[in-house]
Amino acid sequence: MTAEELIREYRRGRRDFAEISLSGLNFRAAILPEIDLHGSNLRGVDFTGANLTGANLSRSYLYESICRSAILKNADFTASDISWANLTWANLSGANLTKCDLTTTNFSGANLIDANFTRANLKATNLRSTNLKNAILIGLSTINDADFTDVKNLSDSTRTYLHTIAEGNHPFTKRDTKDTLEGKL
Repeated sequence: MTAEELIREYRRGRRDFAEISLSGLNFRAAILPEIDLHGSNLRGVDFTGANLTGANLSRSYLYESICRSAILKNADFTASDISWANLTWANLSGANLTKCDLTTTNFSGANLIDANFTRANLKATNLRSTNLKNAILIGLSTINDADFTDVKNLSDSTRTYLHTIAEGNHPFTKRDTKDTLEGKL
């Protein structure tokens, strides 16, 4: 299916596009709230500026996807591979990122208010300048090599927990994970 075909079907009222391969397609600025793409191959898909509010993206493969400035409020990413994706300046408020692989994902500047990261893998994840107000960061598999420089609204208890499991340096910014949590640069 092409991007144009999916958008046409969506406009006709279809919402269920589960377990489909859309690898490498361009959905820039597409308006697709409540779309169901669970179990889909979305590798390298460009969702820059797209509106996917409330989308079901659980168990999907979003490796190297581009979601710059996308609206992903309340989207469900449970158990998805979002590694090496670009989510800079995206709005992921209320998103469910439980059990996600977020290895080397770039969330720089993203709105992560109320996002749920329970049991997620945050290895080498870039969280610089994100808003983590009320974000759930418990039972994480790792935060090794992650960058938390200038995160906003991280609770003291969460910061303390993250500090106990932090180690390493981010592969690109070269910043020590513990130092980024402490505000040392």
